[in-house]
Parts: sequence; C-alpha cells; structure tokens
Amino acid sequence: MINPLDDLNFSRNQKSIEELEKLAGFSPNRSGSNKFIAVAENLVKKPERSSERGGESDSDKYWGFHKTFVSLYERAGRSFALFIGDLLDIILGGPVQTRLVNDMIEEKINRMRKAREAAAEPSTQKHKVQARRNSKYDVVIGGEKRVFSRHFLKRKGFLAALFLDSDEYPSFKKLIRQIEIVCRESLQEGAVPDSEEARLAELKKIIENLRYEISQAEVVHAWALLEADGFKHLEWAYNETRSLNLVRPNFYEDLDKAYRDGKKLIKLLIEDIQSEFPPTEDKQDAYEDYLSNILEIYTHHHFVLKYFNQTRPSISLKDFEMTREELHEKIQDLREESDELRRRINQVNIEKDQALSEARALRTQNEELRQKLARLDPAEVQKQLQAAEAKVRASRKELEETIKEEEELREDMLKLDQENQDLTRKLQALHAIPDEDAYSVAGLLEGKRVVIFGGVGRDHYLPILKEAGVANEDYEWYEGYHTISQARTAEIVGRCDLAVVVTSYAGHLLLYQVRPCIKEHQHFFKIHNSGAGSLRKEILKTFKK
Repeated sequence: MINPLDDLNFSRNQKSIEELEKLAGFSPNRSGSNKFIAVAENLVKKPERSSERGGESDSDKYWGFHKTFVSLYERAGRSFALFIGDLLDIILGGPVQTRLVNDMIEEKINRMRKAREAAAEPSTQKHKVQARRNSKYDVVIGGEKRVFSRHFLKRKGFLAALFLDSDEYPSFKKLIRQIEIVCRESLQEGAVPDSEEARLAELKKIIENLRYEISQAEVVHAWALLEADGFKHLEWAYNETRSLNLVRPNFYEDLDKAYRDGKKLIKLLIEDIQSEFPPTEDKQDAYEDYLSNILEIYTHHHFVLKYFNQTRPSISLKDFEMTREELHEKIQDLREESDELRRRINQVNIEKDQALSEARALRTQNEELRQKLARLDPAEVQKQLQAAEAKVRASRKELEETIKEEEELREDMLKLDQENQDLTRKLQALHAIPDEDAYSVAGLLEGKRVVIFGGVGRDHYLPILKEAGVANEDYEWYEGYHTISQARTAEIVGRCDLAVVVTSYAGHLLLYQVRPCIKEHQHFFKIHNSGAGSLRKEILKTFKK
C-alpha cells in the first residue's frame, strides 16, 4: 500500500513556502499586508473586504493557518507530521468524524494511485513493469484477495498527509472546518478566554494535565486556544508535547488491532511463499506493501515496549521475595496489634459497664442520703452529702475518661484495619496472596433484605452487598455498641432475610438479643472479623450452589 508519509515528504521537499503561495495565487514578492485580499479580488466578482467584515476572510484565515503548519513541518520534519497525525486522530473521533475522514482518505488513496500509474507510463521497460504492478490491485495473496491495512498507524499517516500536503489544501480546509464543528459542540461558552495572556495560561495548564492522562476534551480545548491566537503558540505546544506521544484513550485497543493485522499479513505471506516463490510481477507490489506494514507495526511495538520498560521500575525476584516477606511480617504485626486493641476495647467496655453500674449505685445512695436528711443532723447530713457528691463527680470524670479512651482506641482500630486492608491489597497486586474479591457473589442475595449489627461502618460492607444484588433500600446497619431494646431488635430482624452480627465491633448483649429472633426461613451470620472478605466467604458458603 502507498505510504502517505513518504508521499508527503516527496511533495513537501519539492515545494517551499513561497511556491505554496504561488499555488494559492499569492505573489511572494508582492509587498503589503493585503496580498490575500488582492488575490480574492481577482477570484470573485464581489469580494468581502477585511475592513467590511472586521477581519480577514475564511480563505485568508485558513491559508494563514496552513502556512503556519507547513513552516513548522519544514523545520521539524517527520516528527511534526507524526505529531499532527496523533493530534487529528484524537480530535476527529466519533462515528461522524470517522466517516468523513475515511471518505477523504479513500479519495487520497485513489489520487495517489492515479498519480503513481500516470508516472509509470510505458516509455521504458522499467516503467512498463511498474505500470503493470501498479494496475494490479486485485491479486490473491495467501488465498485471500489483497488486503489494504487501515489500522490506526495508517490512519494517522493519511491524516498528516491530508493536512500538510500542498496538493491537499481542499482537504486541509475540510479537516479544519470539521475541527471547528467539534470545538463548538464540545466546548462550553467562555471556555476560550478573551485575552491572549489568559489563553496561554489555560493552554499551559492543559498541557500539564496531558502529562498524566490524555483526554479528547482537553486536546480539543487546547486546539481551540491555539486557533484563537492564529496558532501563534503551535511550535511551543509541539515541543512541550513531543515526549507525550499523545497516547489516545483507546491506544492499547488500537495497538492490539494493529498487531493482529500485522500477524495476519505474515500468515498470508507465508502461505503464499509456500505455494509459489519467487512471487510473480503482479504480486510484487502487494509483497512490498505487506512487508512495509509489518515493519511499521513491529517498529511501533518495539517503541512502545522500550518506552514501557524505560518508564516502569524493574524489580528482581529476590527484591520481590524480600518485599513480600516484609509485608507479611508487617501484616502479622498489625494483626497482633489489632487483636491487642480489640482486647483493650473489650476491657474498656467492661470498665465502662462497671463505671455505669457504680454511677447508678452512687445515685441510689445519694437519693437514700437525701431521704435521711430530715432524720439526721443537718450538719452531718451536709457533710455526707458533700462526700457523696465528690465521689459521684470523681466517678463521672473516670467514666468520661474511659469513654474518651474507648473512642481513641476505636479510632486506632479503624486506622489499623484500614492499613491492614491497604497492605492486603498491595500483596494482592503482587500476587502474593489470593484475592478474595476474585470469588464473585453476584446475584446471590438478589431481592433479599439484609441487616448488619456492628462493624466499622455502613459503607464498609455496601460494595459486597451491591455485588450480591442487595438494593440500597434493603440494607440496614446499626452500631454494635448502641443499646437497642429486645422488642426493637425483634422488629428489625423480623423484616430481614439475613441478619449479621460482627462480634469484634458489637456488645455481647446485642448478640444474645439477635440470635433468638432468627426464624426458620431466615439466615444468621456471626462474623468475628470486621473485613468485608469474611462477609463474602459466609455468603458464598451459604448461598452459592
């Protein structure tokens, strides 16, 4: 297949900027700033003057844009052509734009074929052979009719050729007008600031964002900012984004398609060579086309892999094993610390219950002392009352300190639990431990109501239950240490299909309240670990057939 970039290079090398102006009807030697208007006067009967429109005409504007791109291409060469191909391929996405571009590419291919065939007139023996080769596009290679690759690398090359080739100036105008339509449909009002300084600042911000993630919306926005200044900052933007290679959002999908395309071409060549070699003259052009495509795809894959290896830190097996062992040890230490914190929390809960009991006893004693007030000596009563009140204040202070300590311990527990989960995910990413989430519970609880008592919070178990098919309105969660009456507990459990008690974050009284409320048609889980993986295991064990 014809290489559009090769054709572009040939065409561009033959024409300078001054010659391009001659092709458009401009005289390079003509002085003055109104040469575009002068040419327009010669081409139309009633031209629109710049002064009458408040600016230059669309033809003048587009030709000025074309000159800017061409000038930069003549200085930068093939790298700029590839940059333009990437840029246009991102902007002109979507079915409408793709259909337009494909039609323009097909027209370009036909023109290039005719030009090659016309150049191979049978004036010499060499030209006779070339003419025969160029005219035979319907040959069979490897049992299939000749394939013309249309993968994204070819597409980008054709887009660059259409945009930068002087002979394709009408296509340039079509493309840039289509981009204007994309900008109007995609950008909100006020997306392009009024001042050049503000536009440049916004452009710098967008390019900085593109270093981390390529977004079609941001590329379109950047184009609109460049166009507003007549592409004055195009060269700066090009130099800033050269290292980005403008990887599109669907880059790896397109890369895989190109790889499969090249693999198919190799198989067809092998099959054809096995049946007949050397190839006949009518097949030589197809052979060259196939091999060129394979080389292009291989080179690009090599570049991608090289870039990937250069930008990703490597780790040896020994370092991996050491890291895994360190993480395992840290997880074990965290689990032991977590168990110790649970024991301390349980002890604090016991102390809190004792303090509450003592407080109730002191209030009762205080009331008894008040009743004895009338029978006892006022001075003595006052003395005993003050002593009792002092004891009550001391007990209340101790209770407050105990509650505060419980809250601090609970916060520490939550932090340790979160760190434990983070480390577990890291080990899963390193494939050091099995991934609990690999076991799907999808649809196992479809249409069921679930209530959970205790645990670190409602949202901690919500992803698992959503995966199992539980609707948000069918899920209830209650704090494990909040006192609930037996009647209220029976009411909550009675309207659910599954009741769960997380014992590590719930009082013993709650467990004794919930268990008697479970009926034959209901299910009951007693989970000792707060992790969502424990809930997943119980669901799989109970409901998976």
